[in-house]
Amino acid sequence: MRFYLQKLNPSAKVSRWLAEESAALVVASRRETARTKKRMLDIVETAKDCVRSYLKSKRDAKPGRELIRAAVDLAQLDLVYRIGLLDLQRINDAMVEDIGNMLALVRPEDFRAKRTCVLNPTFGAAAELVGGADGDLVLDGTLIDIKVNKNLEMGRDIFNQLVGYYCLSCIGGIDACRGKITCVAVYFARFGILHRLPVDSFVEASRLPAHLKWFKATANRGVSSM
Repeated sequence: MRFYLQKLNPSAKVSRWLAEESAALVVASRRETARTKKRMLDIVETAKDCVRSYLKSKRDAKPGRELIRAAVDLAQLDLVYRIGLLDLQRINDAMVEDIGNMLALVRPEDFRAKRTCVLNPTFGAAAELVGGADGDLVLDGTLIDIKVNKNLEMGRDIFNQLVGYYCLSCIGGIDACRGKITCVAVYFARFGILHRLPVDSFVEASRLPAHLKWFKATANRGVSSM
């Protein structure tokens, strides 16, 4: 999805892949074998080649099977950085087909930016309040999180996550993005539905400063106890 969004928005602001950070950690580690280190570096380089080829193609096509496989490999590497887990699993055809089917539902008009597109946005120093955090997408003032849930349901957990990201954006801003967040949204990838919530529909401007103060205090307690 990230690579498709990058193709739709050639001027999108992108950051280094988390998988690259993971590979660097493993290469620097004394615990892993030379074979494992080479495999991780090969995954990153193969993915880079696939992405370069895909972005250069003139067709407004969605990622094919080769790029999907490369993206799944990158996602597995992400876990090294996020939770210290290195467990590379074989990618089966059913997984590739499942992701391809979800990509087929994406409507390009929902994700073309008029002004700003930031892929995997981060929240400046505020991210440290929660031990590190990055979103999926900022599109013209809308902070979007992508979910692959089997049920089309805006549960409290999803809402809380979106509000948490919004609070982080208020405290630390969004790296590589000057504008403010005016909407949050969740994209239900298995249904092709983008559901937006204007911030003023759930936040009272007069109460926001007090809420942000509570958020910072609560987040600090949570991080310090980890």
